[in-house]
Amino acid sequence: MSDSEDDKSNSNKEEETEEDAEMKKMLEGFVDENGGSDDSSSSSDSESGDEARDIELDDNVLDHIVLAAADFEQALEEFTEKTGVAPKVAGAIKGLGIKTARVSFEGSSYLEIIAPDPKAGGPIGNLLKASGLTGLKPFHWAIRNSKAEPLKDEVSKFGYTPDHISMFGAKEDGTPRKWEMLYLYGHRMGGITPFYINWANSDHPCETMPIVGDLIGVKVTAPESDPVHKLVAHTESGGFSLEEGDAHFEVKFDSPEGEITFSADKMVGFRFPGFEDECGPIEGEEPEEMPEFVMPAMPELLQLETNDYDDIPATEE
Repeated sequence: MSDSEDDKSNSNKEEETEEDAEMKKMLEGFVDENGGSDDSSSSSDSESGDEARDIELDDNVLDHIVLAAADFEQALEEFTEKTGVAPKVAGAIKGLGIKTARVSFEGSSYLEIIAPDPKAGGPIGNLLKASGLTGLKPFHWAIRNSKAEPLKDEVSKFGYTPDHISMFGAKEDGTPRKWEMLYLYGHRMGGITPFYINWANSDHPCETMPIVGDLIGVKVTAPESDPVHKLVAHTESGGFSLEEGDAHFEVKFDSPEGEITFSADKMVGFRFPGFEDECGPIEGEEPEEMPEFVMPAMPELLQLETNDYDDIPATEE
């Protein structure tokens, strides 16, 4: 490899490092509201599962589904009213401008609710504020995969641009923890294309979340030509169905109030600064179209006598 190619390679690595650092800074703004924040009253009560339960974390399966709303408190009220189970507030990611709450299914997958944080702005929160959402809508979904990092070098053959982020923190007992996420860009399917998450040695959210009921099924459809079919076939992921057809996403589950379904034909998905911004508004909540503005035709000009500026009489104030 030539010196110039070496310099270019090193430059690309530096750029990737800077992007990762920026993203980590945003995501590290997570605040555990159940640990003393004045917003902790929004969380579910102690019956919702403060004690950790044992779960089996199967690999390469559905991990969680993200539902989005324009107002956090209204989203919690809507979900609680529909299901009879109050989600547990997880915290605020101030770098993204969102608050989060979670509820688990039986087993090792869960629902996460996100909405703008009224106390702190950010790119995702601002996106949701401008979306026109009037209720909970599917936003994105994640596949749990322990090979998320090496997968970043494989997805390019399907036309995706990977954004791999490794996060580090500490558990309550002070021991280190790590988790990582792989977001995919270079497509127009928004949140219908999944992202990948590896919890590594971190505690899984399902361990302490309230349980809403059994997950009946997750159905995803995408056009035959979309690379998501090749992606899922390559990773051999499970826990959901993927079919050919018009873009659509549906999650169905049991609850104390009966069977619940959330669905959408368009999902925006997480889009972070520095990457593409093509998906547009959330399906079903399109803002009103702006009227088409047309410049008026140039009026016919009247012929005027030519005068020097000195010839124009002054006017009195």
